[in-house]
Amino acid sequence: MERAAAAMKRPFRRRSEKPARSDISDSTPATASASTTTTSPRKLFPAGVKLLYNPEHSVVDIILVHGLTGDREKTWTAKNAAAPWPQSLLPLKVPNARVLTFGYDAYVADWRGMVSTNKIGNHAMNLLNAIATYREDDEPNNRPIIFICHSLGGLVCEDALFAARQRPEPHLQNILEYTYGIIFLGTPHHGAGLAKWAEILANTLGLLKQTNPQILAVLESDSEVLARVQDGFHTMIRARNQEGRLIEITCFYEELPLPSVGVVVPAHSAILPGYIPIGIRSNHMDMTKFEYADDPGFTAIAGELRRWVKNLSASSRVVVLDDRQESLLRILSVATNAPFNSYDRQHEPTCLPDTRFDLLQTIYSWADEQDERRIFWLNGFAGTGKSTIARTVARKYWNQKRLGASFFFSRGGGDVSHAGLFFTSIAVQLANNIPSLGRYICDAIAERKDVGSQSLRDQWTQLVLNPLSKLGGNGSGSSYLLIVDALDECEDDRNVRVILQLLAEAQILRTRLRVFLTSRPEIPIRHSMYEIPQAKHKDFVLHNISPPVVDHDITVFLEYKLGIIQQEWTLGADWPGEQALRQLVQNASGLFIWAATAYRFIKDGKEYAERRLALILQSETTITAPERHLDEIYNTVLKNSISHYYDEFEKEDKLVRLKAVLGSIVILFSQLSTSSINRLLHVKWARQSLDHLHAILDVPEDEDHLLRLHHPSFHDFLLNKDRCISDFYVEESLAHQTLADSCIRLMSNSLSQDICGQKAPGTLAAKIESSQIEQCLPPELQYACLYWIQHLQRSNTQLSDPGSVYQFLQYHFLHWLEALSWIGKTSEGILAISSLEALILVGLLIIPINY
Repeated sequence: MERAAAAMKRPFRRRSEKPARSDISDSTPATASASTTTTSPRKLFPAGVKLLYNPEHSVVDIILVHGLTGDREKTWTAKNAAAPWPQSLLPLKVPNARVLTFGYDAYVADWRGMVSTNKIGNHAMNLLNAIATYREDDEPNNRPIIFICHSLGGLVCEDALFAARQRPEPHLQNILEYTYGIIFLGTPHHGAGLAKWAEILANTLGLLKQTNPQILAVLESDSEVLARVQDGFHTMIRARNQEGRLIEITCFYEELPLPSVGVVVPAHSAILPGYIPIGIRSNHMDMTKFEYADDPGFTAIAGELRRWVKNLSASSRVVVLDDRQESLLRILSVATNAPFNSYDRQHEPTCLPDTRFDLLQTIYSWADEQDERRIFWLNGFAGTGKSTIARTVARKYWNQKRLGASFFFSRGGGDVSHAGLFFTSIAVQLANNIPSLGRYICDAIAERKDVGSQSLRDQWTQLVLNPLSKLGGNGSGSSYLLIVDALDECEDDRNVRVILQLLAEAQILRTRLRVFLTSRPEIPIRHSMYEIPQAKHKDFVLHNISPPVVDHDITVFLEYKLGIIQQEWTLGADWPGEQALRQLVQNASGLFIWAATAYRFIKDGKEYAERRLALILQSETTITAPERHLDEIYNTVLKNSISHYYDEFEKEDKLVRLKAVLGSIVILFSQLSTSSINRLLHVKWARQSLDHLHAILDVPEDEDHLLRLHHPSFHDFLLNKDRCISDFYVEESLAHQTLADSCIRLMSNSLSQDICGQKAPGTLAAKIESSQIEQCLPPELQYACLYWIQHLQRSNTQLSDPGSVYQFLQYHFLHWLEALSWIGKTSEGILAISSLEALILVGLLIIPINY
């Protein structure tokens, strides 16, 4: 524009005069026609992307696009300024934005016949490719984009974004996907006097050499190209609005005329209907140049940018899935309790301040820095605090909007106890947590709607690996985290090995996915990790941390927790005392679960908290193995659950009932409430039997809420006769037999034809309210239908004819299948039948089925 203004003042120049132009070292040649003249070659044009400002923690890319005859730096530089205002002033107002400027050859005429013949569509594609290439090295490359476009640059930007929607290449589509807003400065959306002004300039200079009529044509108000650009852009904007992904737009217009030319782009052409119009008291050339931060034009532009970036920080630009995508995601079955912040996990603790400090810093450094090892394996013995650390890490990166997904395995937790829903759950979380990834995951589901029933490898490839690979590389120095906790609690060692092998493939992704994994050092996991090259994973052995460090953390934990009890029951300022605290820490022997169980046991004593503390302190101090310390406190809790006020009959009765309930709870394949346990076991006292076991079990006040073990180590303890005292020891096979019998009895008494009362064969479960299904098939009956065969398998029972299984199948086989179809578990039933066949003795009579 500066050169244009100069030319208007001196329309005729001698051929010997050479227009001054400063050299730019990082320039690239502009696209130009070949010249056969002997004049000196044209100097390199400053094309492509140039970085103006790059803060350490940027949250948005601001990209400037100049206009007709402009320059990627001079267009934005005031006459007396040392640097462009986006470099010198803008960082003061928007310090967390990376600022880039794009240059292209937008000259309409040249003295040397070296004018670019590019059309506006060529410039648009060059803009797309330049930005995509520049962001390719970003980590991640999902940083939102705000464009600031002057004059013709606005039309180039509009055409580029429309092209991005039409192109099949993911890296080009992503430019539109991440575009948050556009500021137009004097953009002739409907043509303008700019066309006439440029034509005069071109004709004047054309007396000498070549012009670019393609650019001139687009500026006419009746231009077919301009109409195409506007139609495509507004079509794209309408579609985005319908999808709930609005692009912010503000239009600035010039208020003063250009000397000897007039107003180049009048307000009616610079404004888009329905968007904010703001005037800048300057002419078309100077409306992009600000020398001081209090310049009204700069203040207005910076104000819009600050508002947008503030909104970005609040929303993190999570892409809203449209109805079609949400419908596709619902096709995938997921484990609702898998995420760290699921409803049923909301009360599970994270690390207290000033605990695990060094370890957490090690994990954060691995996650935040450019460590090429994509897997961090935190392994440790039972009770060393792995899950608490995993929740702490998950919470941190959730708050930073960098948690891709989390899956917390839990033995006996139903869908979170096996790998069947692992990758589908991960995929749905990724679709919701990572902007724009949802589209690729949904495309995979649309292509193969049965992907959720395919092998783990196919699920991983189609739902996770391929979609992530389409995001390309990235570069804010950050990466997404996938957290997998307690992998050792996943059923079937073969699936555990497959999961580890597949997660190791994340190394090939340009989008940086890091996997934080916790488990006990079980043999299948150790062997699988050894098969992954050391350069691809980082190991940390939790139980090898220096004992003084662990003791310090347990001391902090106990001081905090016992302090709560001391205040609640007014036990004295010095309670429990330094000596008692030291002994508690010593007895914990490095196990956080011991300290947590001791705290809950003491707290559950209420006004007898001091007595509970004394019971714990009476334990043997000669024990050295950490596991034995844990056994001792579990045994203490169990013995204390039988009141010494009971007579012998009452003690025996209480013990029998308690063993029946505890034995069932620890081997359940999915959690149930105490009310459901009552109905499943056909008893009335499950809740009362557990009144004194809050140190071991999370027993909700509401009997319809799920009952949970505080830690899986109690399962191991109760089923091991060498660890658990004989009065409470549970024989696992007998417990499974009890539950199998209970399941069969409940189903036999409850199942019937048309159990949901639809009276219309073929009615789909999706057509009736889920509450109606749950009323007809309550949780304990659903559990019985799903798991009776698994309990039968583990009871080591030999099936006989006739027997309860024979009789159940004879009268209720179809009723059972119908119930499974209502709860969406027909495929599980088919697998269960295969398992049942394996139990039937050779020569057993074929069971006749009554229809």
